[in-house]
Amino acid sequence: MHPGLKDILLVEQYIKTKKIGFLSIETPLPPWFKKITQSIPNYSIGLQIRREYRHISMGIRALRLKDIDAIFIFEIYNQHLLGILPLLALRGKQVFISLHGNQQFAMNSQIKFFGLVYLKTYLQLFNNLKVVLFETDDHVIPEKFRLPASSKIIIPHPILSEVTPKLLPGERLPLDTKIKIGVVGMIRKDKPISKLITKLQKHLGSKADQCELIIGTPFGQKPNYLDQLGVSLYDTTKEEDYIRVLKQIDILVIHYDKERYYYRTSGVISDAGSCGCYIIASDYPVINHQVNFPVPIGATFSTFDEIGSLIDQAITHIRQKGQDNHWIWREQRSAAAIAKLLFPQNT
Repeated sequence: MHPGLKDILLVEQYIKTKKIGFLSIETPLPPWFKKITQSIPNYSIGLQIRREYRHISMGIRALRLKDIDAIFIFEIYNQHLLGILPLLALRGKQVFISLHGNQQFAMNSQIKFFGLVYLKTYLQLFNNLKVVLFETDDHVIPEKFRLPASSKIIIPHPILSEVTPKLLPGERLPLDTKIKIGVVGMIRKDKPISKLITKLQKHLGSKADQCELIIGTPFGQKPNYLDQLGVSLYDTTKEEDYIRVLKQIDILVIHYDKERYYYRTSGVISDAGSCGCYIIASDYPVINHQVNFPVPIGATFSTFDEIGSLIDQAITHIRQKGQDNHWIWREQRSAAAIAKLLFPQNT
């Protein structure tokens, strides 16, 4: 499962009369099966075979779960639903299928679109199957990618409960403290950062005595040009190092590719918000809601030219209001709050 969703495992303790079974596709593969699929010359084919195995395995495990009233599925891939959906429907229990950009991906892939149509058909045929959408309804995307209204449950992306903002309500940073501005996360095609870093360095050039730029990324995929920037670099390969970097940062600046994140949450934003970071992020519907509900913990930008003024506003906000909003923001993203949305009659 996506590690940022692990607080959903805590939901059951806030439900009086329901027992939940949790399922993830991240299940160990038999060594012989893994070896065979990895020997296939085409990596993509081997990967898809392994994913198909994991989906069918997850469906079989759903049939074996005993003494449960509902099943929560952490993640699925549209193109692998053919085998698992009949098994989930046959189980007869209430099933929550968590979607992470599944509709977004269907906009750019024909096979993933067909998988989405297949999912929609099952949702219309079986009342016990529900999809869990994060942050906002899918009315913001074209109609053919939307799911049946009666089958959707919308919840906020959960917080990381084991971390908290470093400033308590009412507490403020000392005036002589440098503001740490961070760019954190994996660097890949849908998370372009070179232009973003250039903008940040240009804006912060005259603020060296007030601000410090930090970059955190797994060093295994770190571009060489980062070593030439003269900024603080941190390896975030391990989860504990990733969290440690987020807890240092006061302002997180993050940009995503529109074709991949227009209708999709950001795990980094959720993790950073949990740590008390002020967020400056791309202005897409889901991310905008993630940053502003139930109270703002940051701002969003449509063009890179806005980033400089947003950083200045963020510094003023932190100096004057600390991380007070983050504590309010956490309340409606806790496991207790999400339990009420998933099981309104049983909390």
